[in-house]
Amino acid sequence: MQEYSADLKDKYIEIDAGIKAILAILLGATTLYCNNWPDMIYFAVFLIVITVFLKSNIQFILKNIAAYGIIFVFPCLCGLLLSLLFNKLSPGSAFHSNIIFEGLLLRMVKIFFIWYIGSLYFFTTPFSSIVDMLNKIFSPLNSLGIPVSKYLKIIMCIVNVLTKSVGQFKKDILEEARHIFKNNHLGIKSKFKELSNILVDFIANSLQHTDEIQKQVELTCVDNSQYTFRITKNAIVAFLGCIIFLLLFFA
Repeated sequence: MQEYSADLKDKYIEIDAGIKAILAILLGATTLYCNNWPDMIYFAVFLIVITVFLKSNIQFILKNIAAYGIIFVFPCLCGLLLSLLFNKLSPGSAFHSNIIFEGLLLRMVKIFFIWYIGSLYFFTTPFSSIVDMLNKIFSPLNSLGIPVSKYLKIIMCIVNVLTKSVGQFKKDILEEARHIFKNNHLGIKSKFKELSNILVDFIANSLQHTDEIQKQVELTCVDNSQYTFRITKNAIVAFLGCIIFLLLFFA
């Protein structure tokens, strides 16, 4: 099958996509049992160990923290501040709530752990390997009339095209953003308006890639997946490390 993901060979530790998915699910489920700060710290240390083992770096961690903060933490803080504001303006009203800040913080950290585990899995696994694995697992559904292979092929082609589009967008937006913020003749409001226009243009351009996606769908074949479950030394080390961690965690 044609490779659409970034070439991760020699850059990250190679582990079978299926084994890595099982470990990610086990760790994601374990986060539900992190009910105190010692557990959180213990779990965070293990995630750092995994990050180093998979040859990721501090930049990956910082990007995930920043993305999580923008997508989850900022909206949560806005909602919390609004709740406190309404409670202050109308004490005893329907807006009144007894917020347990420590419990809220624990839940936010749990969500971050799940976010990080999923991000680490997809970031260190070629997308075509994930598609092959899913196609192998759900292949029996094809005989029932559910075109799983077709859906996976479309998703893979969309991800491939959008990944290229995002790469170009990052180059363009950095250059244009640098130009906008260096322009002293524009006010803050005008600068944010210009940045919004850049984003709108990107979305509009992305919608124009349907022809390219259609061509890739026609040329790509995932019906006969070549995925085979592979046990390697790295996979054994990762699996044993996860099992030891879980035994110590639940001991």
